[in-house]
Amino acid sequence: MNEQWIAGWGCPITHPVRDCAEWIKDTTIRLQMQMTVPGSCLKFQFSNIFGKEDVVISKASVSVATEPRKTDIDLTRLVPVTFDGGKAQGVIPAGGFLSSDPIEFDLAAGEILSLNLYFDDFTKLTTCHRGGEAFLKRWCCDGDQTETSMLPLELASSADVTPFIHTIEVLAAENAYSIVAFGDSITSQTWPDRLKKRLLDMGREDVAIVRKGIGGSRVLREYSSCEYYHYGPKGLDRFEREVLLQGVKKVFILHGANDLIHPSDNNPLRPMSQLPTAEELIEGLQFYIDTAHAHDIKVFLSPILPFEGYVKSYYEEREAVREKVNYWIYREAPVEGVLPFELAVLDPENPMALRKECDSGDHLHPSGDGAQSMAESIPEEFI
Repeated sequence: MNEQWIAGWGCPITHPVRDCAEWIKDTTIRLQMQMTVPGSCLKFQFSNIFGKEDVVISKASVSVATEPRKTDIDLTRLVPVTFDGGKAQGVIPAGGFLSSDPIEFDLAAGEILSLNLYFDDFTKLTTCHRGGEAFLKRWCCDGDQTETSMLPLELASSADVTPFIHTIEVLAAENAYSIVAFGDSITSQTWPDRLKKRLLDMGREDVAIVRKGIGGSRVLREYSSCEYYHYGPKGLDRFEREVLLQGVKKVFILHGANDLIHPSDNNPLRPMSQLPTAEELIEGLQFYIDTAHAHDIKVFLSPILPFEGYVKSYYEEREAVREKVNYWIYREAPVEGVLPFELAVLDPENPMALRKECDSGDHLHPSGDGAQSMAESIPEEFI
C-alpha cells in the first residue's frame, strides 16, 4: 500500500502567556495528543520562532497514554525520538524550526500519543501555546522522566503550556488528508475535539483534524505589548505557516470576532481606532481564501458568531460590521462551503446573541453543548 506524510495533529505557534513560568531546567514535559489517522511512522515538528537563543531538547520519547488525563504510558511501546540522523539531542535554532527523524511507530486511529520532552539546561519558554487538547492533559515534572511509566506524584504538576511542538506528521494511507481548523479562542476550545470524536464514531480514519486556533487572535492586527503577546501574530502573517502543512486539503476558518470586540475606548493597548470596517475585514478573509486556493486547499468559512452581551464590548457599530461581513460570507465569498456554525448556536428569538444552552456564560464563547452543536452541524460532504 502506498503511503504519504500528512499533518496528523497540531497547535499554533505563538508566545507564552506572561503569567506562566518563563524558564525551566531539569524538567520533563509530558503531553497528550489524540490522533485520528492511523500510520506507521511519525515526525515531530518544533518551532523556536520567537526565541533569541537556541533551544536544546536534551532527550525525547513517545508512547501511548494508558488512560486520558492520567500520566501513565505504555512502556512496551516507548520509542526514543531522535534528531539529525539518530542523535538523542535536538537543537531548535533561534528564530527557526526543527524536525525529528522519522520515528517508526505503529499508530491506530483514536490513540492518544504521549510525547515526553526533557530539557536539562536552563530553557526559556519563548514559543509556546497555552491551549491544548480539551479532554486530555499536560504535565511538567522534575528530572528526566522520558522513560518513566507514571510520573512521580511528588515531582509532577499540571503544565499550562505546550512548548515548542507545533505539528505531528504521520505516514498514513495515500487516501488520507488533513483539515486545518484555523481561528481564535473558539477554535482553541472544544469544537475541533468534538469533530475528532464524530469522525472516529463514523469510522472515518482518513481525516486528521489539525487545530490552529489562538485565543485573542485577530485577522488584521497583532499586539505590540507584552500584555497581549500571547494572542499571537495577526492572521495575515500566520495563515500560510499554520495552514500550508503536509497533506492539507481543506481549511475550516472561524475568525474575525476579536477584530470587532477587542478595540476599546478605555484600553490604550488596543484603542477603538483599531476597529476595522467591514470592507477591511472582508479583504483579510479574502486573503485567506486566495492563499488557500493558490495551494489547491478548499476553504470552508464560518460567519462570525453572535456576541451580544459580551462584557462591555457590544455596541451597535460592531454588530453592523459583523452583519456586513456575514452577508458577504453567506452570499458572495468564493469558498467551497459556508460552515453553519452561526445557525448552530444563535438564539432564534435574538439572532445577535447565543442561545442560552449554547452560551458558556460570557455571551461570546460557546458552551460544551454549543461546541457539540457546531461539530455536529458540519455537513458530511464538507469533511
